[in-house]
Formats: sequence, C-alpha cells, structure tokens
Amino acid sequence: MLLFLQVIVCITLVIAVGSWLSQSADIMAEKTGLGRTWVGTILLAGVTSLPELATGTSAIVIFNSPDLAVGGILGSCLFNLLILALLDICNGTEPLLKRAQISHGLAASLGCIMLGVTATGMMLSRTEINIAVGGVGIPSIILLILYFVSARMIAQFETRRRAEVLEEELEAFQYQHITPVQAYRRFVILSIFIVILGIWLAFLGDRVAAVTGLGASFVGALLLATATSLPEVVASLAAIRLNAVDLAVSNVFGSNITNLAILGFYDFIYHQGSFWLNISYTHIFTAAIAMIMTSVAITGLIYHAVSRSRMYITWDGLTLIFLYLGGMYVIYQDIF
Repeated sequence: MLLFLQVIVCITLVIAVGSWLSQSADIMAEKTGLGRTWVGTILLAGVTSLPELATGTSAIVIFNSPDLAVGGILGSCLFNLLILALLDICNGTEPLLKRAQISHGLAASLGCIMLGVTATGMMLSRTEINIAVGGVGIPSIILLILYFVSARMIAQFETRRRAEVLEEELEAFQYQHITPVQAYRRFVILSIFIVILGIWLAFLGDRVAAVTGLGASFVGALLLATATSLPEVVASLAAIRLNAVDLAVSNVFGSNITNLAILGFYDFIYHQGSFWLNISYTHIFTAAIAMIMTSVAITGLIYHAVSRSRMYITWDGLTLIFLYLGGMYVIYQDIF
C-alpha cells in the first residue's frame, strides 16, 4: 500500500513540474532565438531523458544487467512514439502532425538511422565480425557521433528556417516580461527537479516490477520504460496546452535520439565482456518496431501537410497504437 501511495505522489509531482518545464522550455526557445524545434529536440528531450540514463547506468553498474538497461532504452523509444498518438487524440479535430513543422522529419529520420545502427550492432555481435575497438563497440561510437551530428544539423536547419519566418515567430512568442537570466535559472531548477522525480519514479517502477517476477526484456521494455518516459508525456501534453505543437513533437523525436546516444554510452561503462553480445536478441525486434513506428510518423508528418481535418484520431495515430501493443505482446511472449 505504501509503495503505491509513493507512486501516486511521485506521478502527481511529475505532472506539476513537467507542465512548468514545458512552459520554461517555450520561454527558452524565445530567449535563445533557437526556436521550439531545436529546444524541444535537444534541450527539453535531453532533460526528460536523463532518468533513462540514471536507471540504465544503475542496471549496468550495480546489477550487471545490460539487457535491462537496453530494454529500458528501446522500450522508451517505443513509448515515446506512442505519445504522438496520445497527443493526436488530445489535439482536437485537426491532426497533430498537420500543425507541426515538416522539418521534424529531419530529427525523426536521424532517429531511424540510429535505430538501424542499434539493430545492426546487435546482429553483428552474433557473427565472427569484430565490431569492437579498444573494448568499445563500433556501433556505440557511431551512435554517439550521430547524436552530435544530429544536434548540429537540426540547429543549422532551424536557424535557416527561422530566418525565413522570423516575423511570424516573434508574434507567436510573448515573454518580454521575463529576462533571459530568469528564463535560464528557471529552466535549470525545473530540470533538476524533473530528473530527481524521474529517477524516483523509475526506482518505484523497478520495485513494482520486482514483485511481478516478469522477465528483464519485458520489464525493461514496458514497466521501466513507461516510468522513465512519464516526464516526456507530461512535458509534451503541457506543450500542447500552450499551443506549442512543435515543442511537443520535437520532444518526442529528440528523446529517441537522446535515448540511443545513452545506449551508446552504456558500452563505455560496461566492463563484463562484449556489451552488444550480452543484449537479448529480443531487442532486435524492439528496434525494428521502433523503426517502423518512426517511419509511420514521418509518413503522417508529410501526408497531413495537405490532409483534411478528422475526428478523434488519425490513421497514423491508430497505427502507432496497434504497433506498440503488438510489439509489447511479442516481447512479453519472448518468442525469440
């Protein structure tokens, strides 16, 4: 009973702090001049993904369970894409991805590439091909390089895009009464709080998972991933309420990019043999489903640029929900 009471209290605090964090990120987008896409993809996504980093590091260093850590990362990627469907439902009669900038396809495509690298790394680790350099897997190095390349590409793209619509962007932002120093301080403080709450929630989720006795792959992909992804859910929903659709969508795609960079980092702290070889084959399937879901989101992003309004939810939103539920079922069955 006490455990579930702690979960309720933690979730309540995450909802409150996450809402404030989204507004703070919106202010940061105006004050820095970087725009909602870059702030959501890199800054907000980086903060809301830190619970995954903390819980995954603990799983590897303390419990020597890279399988649980990777399950949490890839499961979080799946859940983040499910968030798009949830946001679509909450967005009203107009499709969510119709209101979003088509430039989000860049971050989504880069995330899809990183998922491909992840799946390839797991497959090659079962062959006689040497994929390690100095004890660290080449896929891990590629993932980290791709993250920094992605941040730079998105920043350059967003800078050029904002230069074309600068006057419109300025009309959309109304935070002149807040100084840059106040904006930075508020964002840092709220970021610290959301990270602490995210780690606490993940710890509580891990305790609940221990009671169930489920397998590491399923626990990591569903329970642990859901717990660590709650900050993304709250921040994105709050962004929708602020009418900051680009902030919400970029947070989803950016969180996946950050998560996969974190997966690459795990290899550097794992010293019990080959990191990629000690990952369950089940996660190849998880990565493949995440790639398919990302592709569906990219298709919806492009198609809805010229589509009409609809009721309740779009075809891509429904597809994301079915893919997520189907993927969780397969992982639970552990058919591999």
